Amino acid sequence: MKQLLLLLLCLPAYSQSMVVNTTGGSSTAYPTNQVESVTFTEETTEPIQPSAKIRMKRSIVFLGHSIWRNDNYLVTYKSSGTFITPFTGAFRGRGYQTLLQEVFEFPAVYTPGPDGGYSGYSIGGTSTTDSKSIAVVARQSNNGWPNIQNAIWTIDFITNDFKRNIPLGTFDDYKNATGPGTFYGAVRQLYDKIKELSGSSVIIVFSNATKRNNANYTSTSKNTVGCTLADYELALLTCAAANTNWYFVDQNRLSGITDENLPAVTADGLHLNNLGYTAHWQTNSRTRNDKT
Repeated sequence: MKQLLLLLLCLPAYSQSMVVNTTGGSSTAYPTNQVESVTFTEETTEPIQPSAKIRMKRSIVFLGHSIWRNDNYLVTYKSSGTFITPFTGAFRGRGYQTLLQEVFEFPAVYTPGPDGGYSGYSIGGTSTTDSKSIAVVARQSNNGWPNIQNAIWTIDFITNDFKRNIPLGTFDDYKNATGPGTFYGAVRQLYDKIKELSGSSVIIVFSNATKRNNANYTSTSKNTVGCTLADYELALLTCAAANTNWYFVDQNRLSGITDENLPAVTADGLHLNNLGYTAHWQTNSRTRNDKT
């Protein structure tokens, strides 16, 4: 399990370079309106051969929003709100699921959700019956979620809780299981369902959000219910601290993605491009033998 966390937390060891052609000569900083074009070299690496993979004892369930779903999907560069991308065209996403499976061999891999993920879904809901709440989906009998003991589940949604203006609630909503109408209550409802499917020894690998500048929702702005991304992060951390089987991946601070480099590592100020995906990984940290 520690190898999985190291892979998620560390910067890449890959040899990469980025050539930036500006309209006004050389510079150490490149405002978006001065970038003529950007060329990436060695953006991808040779997949690790199966014999070199780390064999995990636990199966994995990839539960995430569009940033997870975009693996092997055609993603288009576009400007959004105050974000301006210097790129045009589209690329084939080489995302989290591919990168993890190039390093780890799981007994089984599950990717529930429409097209392999829940694009646009939040954990919490605008109501207790909100169809775009993953906590509501968790209770649906036909959601396709696997009933498999001792699995690893990834959870990555809170950028959509922020964007969808989900009421935060309080930790009492988590303790009292008040339901998906607040973020705290929704986290509890989701966790209870995951434990029902995978048992009390399930491992939860949850993430906060990367930086964003999309549709006028930014890394530091407040949404219509008065919350920032950091407010949802703290709420999720508070829930996780009440349990012993949750592991935290700090995408916000340790991924290398900043507000300043969003034009180079995202397609639209939110969804990662392939350079952005590789900013989360390092494959030479695979030295321990505790293959949970």
